[in-house]
Amino acid sequence: MMPAAVKHRLIWAVMLLVCASPLVVWLASVNSPLAYVRVGGLPPGQQLYLLAKLAGLFALCLFWLQCLLALATRAPLLTDFPAATPRLHIRLGATTAVLILGHVVLFIAAASARTGHLAWEWLLPNFTHGDYKFNVGLGALAFWLVCLTVFAGWRTARGQRRWKMIHLLWPVVFGLAFLHAFAIGTESRYGAMRYLLIFIAVSVVLAGIARILRSHTNSTAHSAAHSTVSHPLPGVARSKGSRYV
Repeated sequence: MMPAAVKHRLIWAVMLLVCASPLVVWLASVNSPLAYVRVGGLPPGQQLYLLAKLAGLFALCLFWLQCLLALATRAPLLTDFPAATPRLHIRLGATTAVLILGHVVLFIAAASARTGHLAWEWLLPNFTHGDYKFNVGLGALAFWLVCLTVFAGWRTARGQRRWKMIHLLWPVVFGLAFLHAFAIGTESRYGAMRYLLIFIAVSVVLAGIARILRSHTNSTAHSAAHSTVSHPLPGVARSKGSRYV
């Protein structure tokens, strides 16, 4: 049987490989990054578009890692599956948020350079006028929900527990981000990256199901234990002052 420490390292290795995969796919799609390091000969904002794609892919993979580690604290998927400590959860969440912000800022800057005016309109979800705008609208909606859930997580960490339910909207945010990346990105159409994105989505869904089943099992066990304690066995006389009624 594999030692727990070895299994722990292997799981971390797989997760880090998944998080590093966007760089490999991006380099394959760009072909020669140095060819884009020039002033003329390219459409305006093209370099910014490429960097926005890279930041977006990294953000999605780190978001996936954040989800799995958070779910593992309540419903371990594997023996010795690493779970996020509060410090790691905060740092990983902050890094993911910065990458998402970088993705959005770079995309807006690229669109502004391409159109010649400040392209604020892309920050507003727009699900009309074609598939491209619909997919960008999914990303815009995910961005604003990320801002909300990050703020809610910050408030929750400071003892404002009423914000926790808003922070738990992360499955909706992850779903929107996945659909946005899967449908709009050129890189997501590469065979390897396409299957990797499917793996990312399926693994989070399975982890979520495991979390729900674990909660249901714990709740059932707690109810059964409470029922056993609360009621005496049949035929057992109640003594005076007994708490059983």
